[in-house]
Amino acid sequence: MTYSQSAVERLLSEGGYVLISAGRNNKMPSDHNLSDATIQERTVNLTIDLTNLYAYSSMMGVYNGDNETSFFVILHNVSPDMERAIFIQLGHKYNQESIIYVRRATPTIQQFIYTTGEFSGKYVEGQGYKVLTTNVTDDYSELKLCPDSIFIFTLNFDFEIMIMGKTRKKTRQLIDHHTNYILANRQRQKF
Repeated sequence: MTYSQSAVERLLSEGGYVLISAGRNNKMPSDHNLSDATIQERTVNLTIDLTNLYAYSSMMGVYNGDNETSFFVILHNVSPDMERAIFIQLGHKYNQESIIYVRRATPTIQQFIYTTGEFSGKYVEGQGYKVLTTNVTDDYSELKLCPDSIFIFTLNFDFEIMIMGKTRKKTRQLIDHHTNYILANRQRQKF
């Protein structure tokens, strides 16, 4: 599925979508030695889980120094809490460190939710997005637009405030965690 730029900008502004992938999670030892074919099979299985339930489009994402196929999924927005839980479960099923969930609300609820690892169940909040143009190297998504162009964007998150249930904690843990994730990706790419 491809979108017009105005449709993408409206979704990014108003919410009602999830970003999810089934790529390699370099912070999880169980993923270190998986073949590219196994990762591709996992990605196909995620598309099977999404098909007939949600409208979605594949996109290229670069997160923490690693390229991966991700999916921009349009939510139904009928049962937001249930949809959020479903996508957290899918993130866990495909061993993803995190998903991005953006609920259509006023104001928009934008969450970077950890689904595996030491921060599983915790999340950070953000607001809005930024359109990117050139010299982009990390933490962005590329979504194909109709008729034949690419929309490059990044979502804004505050990684200094970690949320656990109703508790907010100011910390550098997540910033350090993502720095270590980038180093793990670089290490894997050397081999």
